[in-house]
Amino acid sequence: MILYGNELVNKIRNEFDNAKSRIWIAVPFIGEWNAVKRIMGTKWITNNQLDIKIITDIRNDDFINSETIKQFLHRANVKTLAGLHAKIYIIDNSVFITSANLTETAFSRRYEICEYLTISSSHKIISVFNEWWEISKNVNSSWTPTRKNKAKENDAGNTVGLKKLWKLPESVIKIKNFKDYQDSIVLYNHFKNEYMKIGNRILPNLPIYHELDAFLNFLFHEQKNRPSHKYLEKPYRKLSDTKRLSEIKKYKEEFRNWLKNNKTFEDYRLKNIKKVQEKLSAGNLQKMNRKDLEDVINCLHTMNSHALNRYKFLNTKNNNLSDIKKAFDILIHGKMAIEERMELCNEKLKSFGKSSIRELVSWYYQNEYPIMNRNSNCGLKFFGYDIDTY
Repeated sequence: MILYGNELVNKIRNEFDNAKSRIWIAVPFIGEWNAVKRIMGTKWITNNQLDIKIITDIRNDDFINSETIKQFLHRANVKTLAGLHAKIYIIDNSVFITSANLTETAFSRRYEICEYLTISSSHKIISVFNEWWEISKNVNSSWTPTRKNKAKENDAGNTVGLKKLWKLPESVIKIKNFKDYQDSIVLYNHFKNEYMKIGNRILPNLPIYHELDAFLNFLFHEQKNRPSHKYLEKPYRKLSDTKRLSEIKKYKEEFRNWLKNNKTFEDYRLKNIKKVQEKLSAGNLQKMNRKDLEDVINCLHTMNSHALNRYKFLNTKNNNLSDIKKAFDILIHGKMAIEERMELCNEKLKSFGKSSIRELVSWYYQNEYPIMNRNSNCGLKFFGYDIDTY
């Protein structure tokens, strides 16, 4: 099948949104991160089942956005192959062999064309990609372009006079409050991988994201010097990968020792996960009564630490039960990207803010979305991640 123009960008975006097992990309030029997210969407970022491999040629550093490479390195395996010129996108068993680089210019301002096909696991294109992967070299996490003027990150060569021909996919609704959510998850997943390199799990009965949240909460509230607390106002620490691992190792051991005297510290988490999943399941959500709602809200750290917000949210003058159930149904069971569902929930409910929305999603989808709030983000800043404090 031959694809071009909006037909091409919409088809490839649909495949990215529905990817289940792999995303393999070979392209010499890679564009600006926000444009890449419009081409690829964001659902792949939180799908931990995906095998993501990127082959590029970092010698083309005039045409490779360093921020995008940095984001990919937090989530994917990235390699460089000198002389790469092919543009191939393998998404599960769909293949796009095209002239289009992974750039805004290619998908919106150039006359590109694509051969689209579905394949079996034994197809020749898989063998070719694997061959290239084997001879490629790893891109180091500290890679930066060699050019002197790094601020001018070109998209794909001379774009002077190129008019907009095709439309990149847009969000269903305008994202205002959660536009950085997926970017934060990329950083959180990198931290998770670094944490897992240091010894065994400490709370193996919990989902890993909840162990991490307990660890970050320990650094913010319980550790004697509360090392992450000061990052409420301070910028993030600039750490090398080696120093970051050293710091995680040090404080992970302190956390392990602290738990010896606080053995029931995390027992409530498993109960809350089960309760939230039961009350908000597709079969039970529409039958939820006020008591069920209060049970769910009582599971949220944000509501327990801000009693006034809890009171305002549960006040029927601000939110009736029907509206809450509709908003929660969109948030938990909707089909749009998670940040779009969060935005809609935020618009429909009063006194149920960004942190509460993020946390509720994390309790329900405990293996997909980390708990992100003031405490956890201060912890990430302490470990050298450039992330906002809510």
